[in-house]
Amino acid sequence: MRDPTSSTENSQANPSTLADLTSRISQMLSQTTTAATHESVAAPIGIKLNDTNYGLWSQVVEMYISGKDKLGYINGDLPQPTETDPAFRKWRTENAVVKGWLINSMEPKLIGNYIRFPTAKAVWDTIATTYFDGSDTSQVYDLKRRVTRLKQGEGSIETYYNNLQSLWREIDFRRPNPMKCEVDIQKYNSIIQEDRVYTFLDGLDDRLDKIRADVLQLHPFPTIEQAYAHVRREDLRQMVMLSKADTSSSMAMISKGGQKSQQ
Repeated sequence: MRDPTSSTENSQANPSTLADLTSRISQMLSQTTTAATHESVAAPIGIKLNDTNYGLWSQVVEMYISGKDKLGYINGDLPQPTETDPAFRKWRTENAVVKGWLINSMEPKLIGNYIRFPTAKAVWDTIATTYFDGSDTSQVYDLKRRVTRLKQGEGSIETYYNNLQSLWREIDFRRPNPMKCEVDIQKYNSIIQEDRVYTFLDGLDDRLDKIRADVLQLHPFPTIEQAYAHVRREDLRQMVMLSKADTSSSMAMISKGGQKSQQ
């Protein structure tokens, strides 16, 4: 026969054990969720939005969010579902994470302006309206002025070229290709490329006059990347020749010094 006392003890122990187990599982899940959310919100975006860098900031942040497959939370592809929709809880959590990425990638003085917006898209759109409304002519003017005044000077060819490319990328962001037809897009890009080759060549040191003329004679006319490659090869060749000349001169002086000491 089964001992009634034993049966009573088991019936008393089981609810306690189940409750304890449930509590532990809930605690573990809570800790895991908290850690995951904390890690997700603290996104490693290596740039902070300030009053002057919206163009670069927006490209870096958009690339990061796209890489996390959450772009719909800022471009409108994932609108907020109704609160009765089963997908609402997941949307609310992921929206908070994306909003956290945006907030954490701002300078502290700007956070108060955006923290109370309910959605990541609202934060994103308001920042765009504040810092880039499509009519920032003064900034475009300043960028183009800096391009025309930029020269190689005493710097390296790599630094000069990279500085130009950085300015051109910012201009392209603020003044994208307006064409719609594929043929027109290619023609427009070709004109832009040709103008940039002229600008690049114009800012080179005078010692590179010959390669400047050679590039202008190339057929078909080179892209800016191809023009840079040609100029860089000539620049390296001149550096090597100069280094050899300095070595030969030093060796000659050492040789003359040795002859004088023997006399």
